[in-house]
Amino acid sequence: MHWAGAIGTHNKANNMKKAMKWIVVLAVLAGVGYWYYNAKVKKVEEAKPSYDRAKVERKDLRTTVESTGEVEPRNRLDVKPPIAGRLEELLVDEGDSVVKGQILGWVSSTERATLLDAALAVSKDELEYWENLYKPSPLVSPIKGTVIARNFEPGQSISANDAVVVIADDLIIVANLDETDVGQVKNEQSVEVTLEAYPDREFAGVVEKIAYDAKTVSNVTMYEVDVRPDRVPSFVRSGMTANLLFVIEEKEGALVLPASAIMEQADAKTASKTGGRPAGSSASGGSGGRPDFSSMSPEERAQAMTQRMKERGMSDAEIKERLAQMAGGGGRPGGKGGAKKGAATVSYVFVASGNPDQPEQLVVKTGMTDGSYTEILEGLEEGDEVLIQKISLGSRKSSSSGSSPLMPSIGGGRGGPR
Repeated sequence: MHWAGAIGTHNKANNMKKAMKWIVVLAVLAGVGYWYYNAKVKKVEEAKPSYDRAKVERKDLRTTVESTGEVEPRNRLDVKPPIAGRLEELLVDEGDSVVKGQILGWVSSTERATLLDAALAVSKDELEYWENLYKPSPLVSPIKGTVIARNFEPGQSISANDAVVVIADDLIIVANLDETDVGQVKNEQSVEVTLEAYPDREFAGVVEKIAYDAKTVSNVTMYEVDVRPDRVPSFVRSGMTANLLFVIEEKEGALVLPASAIMEQADAKTASKTGGRPAGSSASGGSGGRPDFSSMSPEERAQAMTQRMKERGMSDAEIKERLAQMAGGGGRPGGKGGAKKGAATVSYVFVASGNPDQPEQLVVKTGMTDGSYTEILEGLEEGDEVLIQKISLGSRKSSSSGSSPLMPSIGGGRGGPR
């Protein structure tokens, strides 16, 4: 019995060891499978591009340039008395409209003021006598305009150099435009104006004059542009800060696509030759004429894109908006700011084909763009659908070793030459 019990205990121990060995083997196999899935299968799945779909639709399209400015009088004139003495009467107040030659007030010379004071001390009759005999000098408006300042009151002494009132003929808005934007602005162009003090009350104006001489503000070359309001609202005051929107080009009911769906010719040709990889890359992440975005972190990719856009002459506002579009933000419809207008140009889009990993390239003719949407002149009809690759510029590194033919070119799809 003693030996039988020992043998039974020994068999149980062996069985336990075998079970533990199988458990360890299964755990190792599970670990290897998990590693293989993450290293191979999942990587391949993540490397497959995903796409958004966009339809050709009709939108009101316009390109604009934003700026700020200040309300100023076109001509500001100090009205000074013809003689030194005392201001006897002032007939106008701030905000009053005046015409050229209108009498604004009356001024006594120093001698007349002294004589009248002495006559008043005698009697009212004596004062009236000398007032009729010795007339005051008129203060006359030299221009037609509006009184914007009243600096003295009747009874005060004034010199010949004192500005009794200030008159402005017309109020205009003087804007400062960057040299990259001023080339798009022309005389008689429409402008939409709002004031910081009244942001909900918009009024219209036109470009009246563009300065020939530049000035430098914080190392930026700026040009003054005078904007004449069609009608000056009663609430507008000299010195107010204004926000201006210069309308460069506009079209109602244009056929459009998101600008991120448009590719330039060079990028589309390269994409079709490389099986969905941009120029300068290979399936293993090689390099060439363009940066190898596939081997970059999102931050490095954004920096490389920014540098290329700067080399193409795009402004900071355009670069910011373009990066937002490529990240999937889409931008604002009818966006305000800096988008150029241009003539028709040949571009490319991609549409679904029999192979979901290899979309079909389609030639289109594009027109104007506002930075968010681009006009389609030929090649597509309203309701047609195109593909746009989803591009992440987030914090995680790209897990793909290649790119897609649908990555839009840097600055591509714009309406015409810059």
